[in-house]
Amino acid sequence: MSLNQQHVNKLHPDESVVNTNLDEVFDMQQVSINMIKKATKKVDRRVLRTRKQLSQSLLELMQQSSFEEITIKDITDRADMNRATFYLHYGTKEELLFKSLESRFDELVHTIETQLETKPDEPIWADGCYEQMVFEHVADHVDLYKVVLDQNGMGTIIHQIIDYIAAVTLRHTIDYHDNQDTNGIPLEAISRHVAGSMFSLIVWWVRNDLPHPPKEMADICHRLINLGCDNVFDTD
Repeated sequence: MSLNQQHVNKLHPDESVVNTNLDEVFDMQQVSINMIKKATKKVDRRVLRTRKQLSQSLLELMQQSSFEEITIKDITDRADMNRATFYLHYGTKEELLFKSLESRFDELVHTIETQLETKPDEPIWADGCYEQMVFEHVADHVDLYKVVLDQNGMGTIIHQIIDYIAAVTLRHTIDYHDNQDTNGIPLEAISRHVAGSMFSLIVWWVRNDLPHPPKEMADICHRLINLGCDNVFDTD
């Protein structure tokens, strides 16, 4: 073999060797990716577990003391964590409380929207089904809502709850009425009206120990809201 050929072979090794080496590299990369994915899942589970502990600790404390009196230290002591862990997840106790409620709201909205998929041509308020699911959800979590709604100093949380309801209502209102005449009333105002009315009825219902079943409350809510909104939209 000439010196030139030897030089070429050094520069261009056997193709099968190259492929083998590349396969080994790709295998190692895949192992690394899988390890990262597993680690991420573990971190996610730890995060969820930590947040659940903090949420549960706050709700338990609210059954014993007023929300205003509860401190971050009270929450972390009950959860057996340090304050630094709390601040990794939340900035304030108000944020913790709303996030605890928001996770339940998200579950409810998912249930509602899954149901709505079976009636794609009907608006969310067509038959009172939406309202019934809301009141059934409140009844299922009545102990939680009693604790929250009976507390003083909950103005920020109440506004956030109404904002959440209004945002969901607005999204579905736009889907069905974005191009309709609303007699000069902004869709945002209509959504706030619906959210405020529903929230007020829920507060009254919970504070009076659920004097009517969820289906009846849903019918009351549906009729009252529709009385206010039917004349707004141009249905000619």
